[in-house]
Amino acid sequence: MFAQEQKDNRVQVTEASTDGGGYDGDEQRNPRNWRPWKKRLMFFALMSSSILADGGMTWGATLIVPQALEWGITIDKTATTMNYGILLQGVGGLMAIPFIEAYGRLPVWLWPQFITTFLVLGATLSNNYGVFTAFRSLQGLFGTVPQVVGLPIIHDMYPPEEWSQMINIWGTTFLVGPFLGPALAGYIGAGSTWKVSFGILTIFYGLSTLLIFLFGYETYFLPGRQCQRNSRLLSMVGVKNHNLPAGPTLLFWCQTLVVFIFKTPLLLTGIATMVNFCWPIGITVTVSTFVAEPPYLFNTVQSSSLRWAAIIGALLGWVYGYWFNNWVTRSSPKTYYTEKRLHGVWAAIVTMACGLLTYGFTLNYGKHWIGLAFGWLMVVAGMVASTVSITAYALEKYPEQSTVTSAIINAWRTASGFSVGYFQPAWIQRDGIAAVFGTQAAVVVANLILTITPVIVMGKRQAKKKGGSS
Repeated sequence: MFAQEQKDNRVQVTEASTDGGGYDGDEQRNPRNWRPWKKRLMFFALMSSSILADGGMTWGATLIVPQALEWGITIDKTATTMNYGILLQGVGGLMAIPFIEAYGRLPVWLWPQFITTFLVLGATLSNNYGVFTAFRSLQGLFGTVPQVVGLPIIHDMYPPEEWSQMINIWGTTFLVGPFLGPALAGYIGAGSTWKVSFGILTIFYGLSTLLIFLFGYETYFLPGRQCQRNSRLLSMVGVKNHNLPAGPTLLFWCQTLVVFIFKTPLLLTGIATMVNFCWPIGITVTVSTFVAEPPYLFNTVQSSSLRWAAIIGALLGWVYGYWFNNWVTRSSPKTYYTEKRLHGVWAAIVTMACGLLTYGFTLNYGKHWIGLAFGWLMVVAGMVASTVSITAYALEKYPEQSTVTSAIINAWRTASGFSVGYFQPAWIQRDGIAAVFGTQAAVVVANLILTITPVIVMGKRQAKKKGGSS
């Protein structure tokens, strides 16, 4: 009901423009008609902030040993400094939706990134576990916005036929962050201290904020009414960024969010995303603990270098997603339906399940670390490929609600990332590594059958009905 009301408003605005109520220069102000260099610079700024969202949150994963020694606590407890921040990423994404839609993309993208810079600085200057964890938790709350605002920006700047390609690039950027961030942090920390490493992260956030300030523009646009004639300064503070007749309200978008959370396609694909992210994030936050013990005894540099396996896996997932979505885009209109994009999940999940088995059994029997690297590579490749397919499907399914769908998927993803750090260590201690990772592989496959399959079946039936009625 709420989404339909908003859609009706958009239709009325469009009709007004065709009746002579439009303004000269609408086509020039339309973000899809911006100059290519303007789009590229803005997309570059978006990627710089997106890679820091998860990359900055997991930055300290390879620094837990020196932090534990400095604070006089156990390594397992030190590893939990990221958990609340990961949870609050999902919460922050949901909270950002009403503001993004009510006040515009640019201000809700710029100012949280600015705030996050100082939160990371606060974590850098912290001298105990409690204060550090508090700053890191708030970092997750404010720093998650690029993962939510990216989808509506792509929707605004690019035509539908380019959405899947741009989602593939943008999505891989923030999905590779959780592995690239800890690798860089470990290298820097090995040659200095963990505080210096977090100081470098503060600089990265500052540079990202500067890029948004220099190259960021408001992308919200509807033809037929005056929009974006205000100065960039006014756009940055959310003044006159919208051109709906009455303007969307915070309450309206809160109601819309609740409605869309429980829509069957988003609910099922959201659950699938939660499970697909749970186990890769579990490996990310625990691998440094495992390889620091016999028989591996990795130092900080070696532990950081192992994460390149995950980075390579993410890039392979990107290549697969790029190829598959291009193939789907070229499909015959007669046989095409939106849920066809979800078929990209099949190969991804099989790859992830095989990777979990390889990683788990290598760790269980203390085999060569190459087995850990290869298993982790497959897990991450499957995670990225499946997430790209699900995200591309969600945007195409609900193009008018790009912000809402992006935040919902992000919330499901981070909810699992938060929880796994708490229950997986105890689970492994109780049942053993082989049983745990074998169960995880089975859960991944069962999840695919129970969530993605019904969505594909329902979508195919709807497509046939529409085809028959036409």
